[in-house]
Order: sequence, then C-alpha cells, then structure tokens
Amino acid sequence: MEAKDALFVCVSVCAVMAVTQNVVLAAPTISCSRDISFGRILPNCNGNITVKATASSGTVNNGCHTLIAGAIQPAICTVATTLATAAQNVRVTFSRASVTFSNSVGAGRVTYDQYLIQTASGSQANTHTFAAALVNPSHVFKVGGRLRFSNPEPAGTYDGTLQIIITSIP
Repeated sequence: MEAKDALFVCVSVCAVMAVTQNVVLAAPTISCSRDISFGRILPNCNGNITVKATASSGTVNNGCHTLIAGAIQPAICTVATTLATAAQNVRVTFSRASVTFSNSVGAGRVTYDQYLIQTASGSQANTHTFAAALVNPSHVFKVGGRLRFSNPEPAGTYDGTLQIIITSIP
C-alpha cells in the first residue's frame, strides 16, 4: 500500500488554568513538548488504536495501522508551578469525555477518548492528582488515549486540539 493511501492522525494538546484565588502565586501550568501520534492508519479499517501512557508506551490496536512513515508515540507533557517548591497538589483533568476530529478536507471523522495519564503506578484514565512533592517545581509525564475510527475513513490528516484543566488542590 502506498503512503498516500494512509490516514494520518495528529492530536495536539492545549491547556487552560483553573486555580483558586488564594493560590495565585503557585498557579499550575501545563505544556506539551510532543504531540500524541497514532501513526498511519490504513484506510477502510474499522476499529481503534490505543496509545498507552506507561513508561514502555506500548499500543493496543486491531491491525489497522502501519509503522511506515508514522511512529506511534504518546504525548510528553510537563505540569509545573511558579514556585521553586510546589506548595499544593496539582490535578490534571481532560475537560470532555471525547473529542471528534475531522479530516483536513472536511470528509471523515475520528474520535479520541479514554485519555490516559502516566503515573508512578501505570496509567490513570481521564484525571489524576500529582502530589506536591512530585511537582517540585515541575513533573514530566506521558499522555495517551484511544482513537476510534469507522469504515471507511478517507486518507488525509486529522488533527485537533484537546482542553486540559489543571487545578491546585489545597
């Protein structure tokens, strides 16, 4: 199969801050240095691909993707505070249960859900609170999730933005 027949998905992450009034100096922030990539998905497949957020960053899929010209990898994000030593725990939460992305030409749709956040004990789904000692003043973690697509999705680039809410926990 030629590369032009493949479906490519790129998901980027943006952040929004949500903090209480009394912790303005320790406002948490989040940034991502690498987007999540599901690789190249073969057209006319029906199923899903899950990119894990664990240290090994394995995947679970139904054989509908190819590693040719499209590495599968989780996003790499950093949660941080503005103080040299974190004073409070920081919760990272995905704002919606799922996000649907359209093809760059407007045909075809894929859904990203079951967000995974890397923790010390594996992956946590949808939300996780990092202890203040871990966010001291920053902590790098991986973000994965599941991409669902139906038959047939046309070839092209599917991209979009997620909203992540970060909150200081007194």
